[in-house]
Amino acid sequence: MQPNASISRKLREFYDAVQDEGIPDRFMELLERLDQAEKNAKSVDVK
Repeated sequence: MQPNASISRKLREFYDAVQDEGIPDRFMELLERLDQAEKNAKSVDVK
């Protein structure tokens, strides 16, 4: 097996594992708050 093939396989396995973890609730809450703050800032700019 070529070294690049092994590296590629391991990276793919790592990516798949990270993708399956999901997003923690705390991080999702932060993203929602940031989205809301961005919407509020846009509505202030429009006025």
